[in-house]
Amino acid sequence: MSRVKQVIITSGIPGSGKSTWVRTNTNPYMTEVFSADSFFCNQDGQYHFDPARLSEAHSSCLKNFTERLLHFMNSTEDSCKITLVVDNTNTSAWEIAPYYSLAQAFGVPVKIVRIVANTDTAYSRNIHGVQKDKIEKMADRIEENTLPPFWNIEEVQAGE
Repeated sequence: MSRVKQVIITSGIPGSGKSTWVRTNTNPYMTEVFSADSFFCNQDGQYHFDPARLSEAHSSCLKNFTERLLHFMNSTEDSCKITLVVDNTNTSAWEIAPYYSLAQAFGVPVKIVRIVANTDTAYSRNIHGVQKDKIEKMADRIEENTLPPFWNIEEVQAGE
């Protein structure tokens, strides 16, 4: 019996409130969060973004998610089920697909939580220093990118 209750994949522009949504809508004791951002945090929790290593950060995130999913799928412990969260921008289907497909392959319920936010508000709140024109391009990519109709998607309006 799997110990994974569900997989949640966040999607949204920087500053939209993805991480805030995760903190306020999941049980911190029963949730594990996987994020490319964590790759850029040192042991003291300080964030040092290096755009040259972004691909490496996303590869690390997918690897860590996969290893943890496999661990829980192979676990024989009879204990509470946990939620695995992928907390990245995930602005296109190709970014979401590996996580979604892995969850489905193991029979774990999965949903995408797409946080919809005004680009001006998101820009003012984004803590990673992403330039406004890049946020606008990411927002356009989300709007233009149609996800498969059979994927479980929940849209949430960001608090402005």
